[in-house]
Amino acid sequence: MIELQVKMLRKYLINILKIRTFLFFNIIIFIAKIIYSFYTNFTINSFEDFSIAYNLAKYGIYSEFLEVGSTAYKLPIYPLFLSSIIYLFPKSYVEIIILFQHLFYFFIPVLIIKITKIFDAEKIGLITAYLFILSPAYFYYSNIIEVTNIFIPILLIWIYFYSKIYKKIYNSNYYFILFSLITAILFLTQVIIIPLALFLILFLIISKKIVIKNLFLIAILSSVFYSPWIIRNYFAFDRFIPTKTPVWQNIYLSYTPMVNLLDKVKVISSENEKKTFQMRKHISEFEMEKMYKRETLYALKGKEEIIPLKMAQNILLIWYVPSRYFYDNSFNILFGRKIFLIFFNILTIISLYQLFKRNKKLFFLSILVFINFTFPYTIGHAANTRFKLDFEWYQYFLVACLFYNIYEKRIETKKSET
Repeated sequence: MIELQVKMLRKYLINILKIRTFLFFNIIIFIAKIIYSFYTNFTINSFEDFSIAYNLAKYGIYSEFLEVGSTAYKLPIYPLFLSSIIYLFPKSYVEIIILFQHLFYFFIPVLIIKITKIFDAEKIGLITAYLFILSPAYFYYSNIIEVTNIFIPILLIWIYFYSKIYKKIYNSNYYFILFSLITAILFLTQVIIIPLALFLILFLIISKKIVIKNLFLIAILSSVFYSPWIIRNYFAFDRFIPTKTPVWQNIYLSYTPMVNLLDKVKVISSENEKKTFQMRKHISEFEMEKMYKRETLYALKGKEEIIPLKMAQNILLIWYVPSRYFYDNSFNILFGRKIFLIFFNILTIISLYQLFKRNKKLFFLSILVFINFTFPYTIGHAANTRFKLDFEWYQYFLVACLFYNIYEKRIETKKSET
């Protein structure tokens, strides 16, 4: 009887954990996303990237507010993607953007599978892929015009090429040229990934996966591919801007009522925030940065003890839900996000515990990933769900490792019982 159960379990999982079976379900989810978008009439939420993209497509200027002029408020990859669609499809650009983003989300789990296959862990990749397509947040988020929707696929493409270099599966130095190009594109998409990616590139040397000349080639070519953004900023603003301008704005916002749970941290009033938001439409971002710094330092004077309090609060908000959803127990938020996150956060901790015992390299990599995507938001604010979605898929990978390990142990136990 036990032997029969083992065979049935194996047969069931073998069928589920096949790429063809997964693609069938992936197509169903892709179609469901499109149906949902039509059902909601492609109703979207859009933010600064879209405003910049619209002005670039319609007026030929990379600007959020035309009255203010050129901007370096956002890195260029996502606005360029959006503006190209707005320019090519002026009457239906919203629908085309959303359909493209649904397509990106179709390929994200496929990329995850391809990456894990490099490490002979395709089954774990398939479990991760299933968890991704079953995520309520990711199902919905491709309807939002936000950079996360292009950042994740670009990051996974980068990881795919990085993994092949790490495993020494490449043909020639032309591979390093392509990797350098993808590195520059990644860095021009989201600044938060730069420290982690640079460390991983250096780790290739430390672990003797590449030689010094390869590292120099990657560094030089990535800099060359990245440089048009810096050159553009210098000509536009007569100053060196390596990434983007907002620094003090994010710190300023982190002390406003809208993004905080703790009253003690709300040292900048809503009225002050509304006033500065209106000023952004008429004053350059460089002058605004000076004002944000002045207002923040004034508000914190004599209250510096709240800084670590805010940092601790923001860790909770990143790993749970932003403040505006914290007390929202509507069905969608409670079951679609809160309970889902609690469950996966607990499983992530269990998975990390197991990794510490049997795969310390992956354990420390995971800790590094989580620190890289969490710490910056302890300095600034943690007001957006997308901050977590940038790396939540990696949690699914860790949970998939846990599930697969449990499955393997169960099979071994049943075999020993026979």
